[in-house]
Amino acid sequence: MTIPDAPWIRDAEMNGMPSPEPVYCPVCGEECETIYKDNNGEVFACNWCLDTQDAWEWQENERMASRPDWADE
Repeated sequence: MTIPDAPWIRDAEMNGMPSPEPVYCPVCGEECETIYKDNNGEVFACNWCLDTQDAWEWQENERMASRPDWADE
């Protein structure tokens, strides 16, 4: 006994999957795939307007910036 596919599956097989609507970042306006939200649920960036950095590297850069005399060493 075979179970027939659901109607939406048959339709997708015959007509192809519909293209999804593009999503745009509310911060920068670029078309994006990932939205980043803070703990309050507010969007603050997307995969285009967010930059990541290694935490150890960031900490070292902050230390160097706060001690101008270290730059001479």
